[in-house]
Amino acid sequence: MGMRVLIADDHPLYRGEVARQIVKFYPGATVAEASSLEQAMALARVGHTGLFILNYNMPGMSAEAIAAVASEFSGSPILVVADQASATEVQAIIRSGAQGYLSKTATREQLTHTIHMLLAGGTSVPAELIFPNEEQERPPAWLATLTPRETDVLRAATRGLSNKEIARELELAEVTVKFHLSAIFRKMNARSRTEAAMLATRAGII
Repeated sequence: MGMRVLIADDHPLYRGEVARQIVKFYPGATVAEASSLEQAMALARVGHTGLFILNYNMPGMSAEAIAAVASEFSGSPILVVADQASATEVQAIIRSGAQGYLSKTATREQLTHTIHMLLAGGTSVPAELIFPNEEQERPPAWLATLTPRETDVLRAATRGLSNKEIARELELAEVTVKFHLSAIFRKMNARSRTEAAMLATRAGII
């Protein structure tokens, strides 16, 4: 896979480990490394970046910084990693435009799986980090407005499937999947695929 991945982390050992994992599973990939957000932005402007991996705990990082990356490099998925982040911070990270979040203590297999999900157009956010220890809530109003087919599409998207994979699984045209997702996002008042997946997880429809 001839893609370019940009890893921004102020810990060189972690950057090196992630870079080795990426090259191992995607032999055609190139990896650019940055030790700060400022350096990452400069490198990203040099050539197209297919995936950003950003450490939330390095200096200068915030939900606003992630939003700036997402705005300037729209279309390139963002995976945020962190030593530790609260549920509130994870929600802010996703709402700022990141497609995935992962703890830096995650296994190599979890990292590889998450990267694969994002590159396929999916999302990856551990539900237990977004809604920890919450009691069961009343079903949201939007849930009753979904058609059975929209529910199927949303459930598949929440599992991290890309539009192409959803179309294959549900035996639909890919353009039909896009149409359903647009309607779903409108009903849910979700600003992104990732936020829709978060809301769906919270509603318990996965």
